[in-house]
Formats: sequence, structure tokens, C-alpha cells
Amino acid sequence: MKLRSLVIVLFGLAITLPGLAKDKRGKRPMKLISYNIEYGMRADTTTNKSVFAAWIRSQNPDIVCLQEANKFTQKSLEALAASYGHPYAALQKEKGFPTAITSKYPIVNIMRVEDNMWHGFVMGIVNGYHIISLHLSPHSYESRQRDIDLILETIRQSGPFEKWIIMGDFNSVSPVDAEKYADGRLVEYLRKAEEKRPQLKNLVNGKIDYSVHQRILDFGFIDSARLDKNFSETSFGKRIDFIYISPDLKSAFTGGNFIIDDFTRKYSDHRPLYITWEK
Repeated sequence: MKLRSLVIVLFGLAITLPGLAKDKRGKRPMKLISYNIEYGMRADTTTNKSVFAAWIRSQNPDIVCLQEANKFTQKSLEALAASYGHPYAALQKEKGFPTAITSKYPIVNIMRVEDNMWHGFVMGIVNGYHIISLHLSPHSYESRQRDIDLILETIRQSGPFEKWIIMGDFNSVSPVDAEKYADGRLVEYLRKAEEKRPQLKNLVNGKIDYSVHQRILDFGFIDSARLDKNFSETSFGKRIDFIYISPDLKSAFTGGNFIIDDFTRKYSDHRPLYITWEK
């Protein structure tokens, strides 16, 4: 093979290698996945959660945010993350229902918050992006309100409202989906649940509580899934998992939706969400 031909072939391979590919405008994309893995991905009984790790590798995200990382320790999370190509990991706590972040890139300024919250949240900065993985109460709208107020105040006091991505299991629905719940079935479901378990407080005067998401939207965050041209209300029943982005990231957004495949249909009672953007 002539030298010139060899150079052309090698150049062609280089631009198609994973991690080197760019979009048509020459910018490198970023991908984040948020996933409630149901009791620490208990459905994956393989050693070191190898099926889960293989699925993550197939998705090739730069950042993964987890909820219900139950029974993980910081060390075991680091080991799992390393098995799917993430050398960095931050676990919120080592008991109960932790949240977590793993990443291909260093996670700096990590904040683990548990006090005065239901489950709490973990926050860190990755490549200049402020990342929060949260999990709100499934039982009380008042608890969810307190938690989101604390999270939003944390953001407010952290400097300019730029490059923020908050996500997780909000255990509550959004007013932007209100039309989907207009048939009354969700209200009836919640009403019956409260009759059986009086300690539950998810309805407000017999009505759906939209307050958590309304506060997030009023703060200025954007529901990323609603930006995706392929978003469809038929892809979910009761949408309680969200990825919100600060307004400055809207122009960088390239896609984001639920991931529904053979793995996600089986291994958790939640469906993961992804978002991609240009960095």
C-alpha cells in the first residue's frame, strides 16, 4: 500500500473510533443517563452486575446518575462503574436509598446531602456541568416540596444559573403532562391508595399535586424530554422520572427521551432517561 493511501485509511479509522466521533458541526457530544435501578438493580443477579454493566457499555454514556443504588458502598460502586468504563463515582450514602453519579471524567466539588431530606441527593461538577441526582418521597407531597425547595436554594446559592442538569425519580407528575391525567384515573388511583394507607399524602384536597415541577419550571429549568421531537406521551404511563436542564443548555440539546428496550423492560420498575448535548 502506498504511503498516501495508508495515511488516508488511518485518518478514516481515527475519525470513526469511539470517543473521537464528532457531529456535523465538529463538536463532541455528551451523553447522560438517569436511571432508578430498583433496589440496587436487584433483578441482575450476576456477579458484579455484569448484565447491567454490559447494557451501560452498549449505551456508552459519559455520565450516569442512579437512584435506588441500594446496598452499594462507595468502593463497590467504584468497581461497578469501572467495569463499564467510568473511573469516577460518587455515592450519596451507604444505607437506605442512595443516589449516585458515575462518570468518564473527574467529578469535583462533590456534595452529599441527607440532612432534612427524605432520601437526599448527590451533586458534583463534571467538565463544568453541575449535576444533581435526586430521589424524592413517594409518600408525601409536603416532603417533596421541602426537598425541592432545599435543592433549588442550593442551586440559587451556587453562583450563576448556568450548566445545570438535575434529574432523578421525582415521585410526582408535571403540569406539562396534565392533559394525560385529565381522565381522572390517576386521581382515583391515588385516592384508593390513601384510603388503604392513611399515612399517604399525595393528593392535595383531592387533586393532583403539580407543585414540585411547577417550582422547578418557575425557577427556569426546562423539561428536556419535551424538547425531543420523538417524545410521545404514549411511551409512559405516569411520568415521574425527569431530566431538567438550565436554559443556557437548550441550544446545545441534541436529544433526550426514555430508553425502552429488552433490558429496560425487565430489569427495573422504572425506565431510564437519556440526554445528549454538545459541549
